[in-house]
Amino acid sequence: MAKADRRPMTLLVMSAEAERLHMALMVGATAAAMGRPVTYFFSKGAIRFLTPGGWADMRTSTGHPAPSMDSDLDSKGIADSSVLMDGLAALDVRIVACETALREHGLEAVDLIKRPAVEVSGLADIIEKGAGGDWLTF
Repeated sequence: MAKADRRPMTLLVMSAEAERLHMALMVGATAAAMGRPVTYFFSKGAIRFLTPGGWADMRTSTGHPAPSMDSDLDSKGIADSSVLMDGLAALDVRIVACETALREHGLEAVDLIKRPAVEVSGLADIIEKGAGGDWLTF
């Protein structure tokens, strides 16, 4: 078996669309399970995903509520957002809330979910720690 790729993977999550958020969660969970260091950077409209109940406010590209999408995925044996978030917590993935996005949306660090743990930081930190790795935008 080939040695696992240890380059960092940074996922910039900006969209509040449920499908994009779900795909970001799947990609990061898979990469982390394969041994890659993974960092999520939630910004713009996606920042609300990191609030308790934030997922319930998200919609698919066709306007369906995100929890309905989760139910559909679960019925097909596909990991839904809560399963993926639990997996990310267990895999010790770094989740960062953009400090600018918090201000933009009138949120504070205390408004964010507790599990998985969420850090508050900025772009300079993300760019520095993601150097030499892969970058994906959702």
